[in-house]
Amino acid sequence: MTKVGQKYRCNVCENEVVVTKAGKGTLVCCGKFMDLIGEGFECK
Repeated sequence: MTKVGQKYRCNVCENEVVVTKAGKGTLVCCGKFMDLIGEGFECK
């Protein structure tokens, strides 16, 4: 489950995302799960 303000990174292409709306499930990019790299980021 994701939380607002969490930041994730893809280890394949290095895309990064910040969660703006919490939800169930996991984030996937390039066919692999994204890694949580931090929390507390503001969504602008």
